[in-house]
Amino acid sequence: MLKHYYRLVYWKRRIGRALGSGRRGPRRRPPRLAPHLQPFLVFGALVAIAVAASALAGAGYDDFGWARP
Repeated sequence: MLKHYYRLVYWKRRIGRALGSGRRGPRRRPPRLAPHLQPFLVFGALVAIAVAASALAGAGYDDFGWARP
């Protein structure tokens, strides 16, 4: 049984290295945007959500809010 476990670990490592996910060398972090831009992006996303919700809520009215005849 132990032989099968070691064989499984061997092939798992070999496939991982072939796909480039081996644990050789230091880990690389994914690139991030500049930290000082993150609050502006969050604010922009919130504004975009508010504008979209407002547009969906006001879709039944004309430009001046008057009822259509």
